[in-house]
Amino acid sequence: MGEAGDIGELLSAVHVYEPDVVVLEAQSQAGHVHELKQVDAAMVVIVSDVDAVADWVRLTQVNVGALVHSDDPEEELVEAVRRAGEGTGYVSPGLSGALLRFVRATLPRPLTVVPTHAPLTSRESEVLQLVRRGMANKEIARRLGLSEKTIKFHVSNVLAKAHMASRAQLIASAAAM
Repeated sequence: MGEAGDIGELLSAVHVYEPDVVVLEAQSQAGHVHELKQVDAAMVVIVSDVDAVADWVRLTQVNVGALVHSDDPEEELVEAVRRAGEGTGYVSPGLSGALLRFVRATLPRPLTVVPTHAPLTSRESEVLQLVRRGMANKEIARRLGLSEKTIKFHVSNVLAKAHMASRAQLIASAAAM
């Protein structure tokens, strides 16, 4: 068992003690993902700020086996250490709701069909999906390997076939359905 005050001490202690599990505070380690990749042990991250989900989720890029909220009972930390050591993973009840909300917010929404008065070509359908995800013509052109002028042509065709006047209406139609 060892203790470290900063990332340098942590890496030294891990080298000396070769622990199975390392317990870290999230707010002091979120900026050290690159260095933490050197740690060859399962990690338990203690999170104090539930709203900083992106910070502690970033730590999952390293060998994080468990996440625990700092206000959770001591038994939760013990369970997290046990599960991280076994490699089964663990998220404490104090963090599970925030984690689920974060995952839902970051997943792409399924896009519904836009009713059109004439069938869309496969390329028009592809362009439509990218427009509805909020991409600009330039981004779509780069992604599809086409000119921006060609993308504008496809967007115009989709708007005409959908009887809509603007890209905003296409995007809004994705959220409304």
